[in-house]
Amino acid sequence: MILEKRKKVIIVGCGRLGGRLASMLSDKGYQVVVIDNNEDAFMKLPESFGGIEIAADGIDLDTLKYADIDEASVFIATTGNDNINSLLSQIASRLYGVPNVFVRFEDTDKELLIRGFNIEGIYPFKLSMKAFEDSLLGNDEEEDEI
Repeated sequence: MILEKRKKVIIVGCGRLGGRLASMLSDKGYQVVVIDNNEDAFMKLPESFGGIEIAADGIDLDTLKYADIDEASVFIATTGNDNINSLLSQIASRLYGVPNVFVRFEDTDKELLIRGFNIEGIYPFKLSMKAFEDSLLGNDEEEDEI
């Protein structure tokens, strides 16, 4: 039997989004490393979390090397700071060549910073607007049918 190597995911920022992504990906069999400079943030992870928690500054290159960023298939920057997330995504993409990089931005204008790179933006505002629009249009369609 040949053992298949699990894909490694590194998530910097263990807030609501980072914690939930870490839990979901760990449950799906990914090898997950979560980095956050606040050790209390890891309390958001469920007891079933099977990944690695690193209490350190995710922008520190030594921390990223310790997390084996050069072996990562996926990198996700989900801190509460758009500038830090932008820098982290650029480091993962440009310095370490991580093939799948995702970055959380509150400011939709930050999209200009990642254009042309293998970095995909996650925008809570856009997602909320889309969900509201889908819900509203869904309600309108139901009303039209009545």
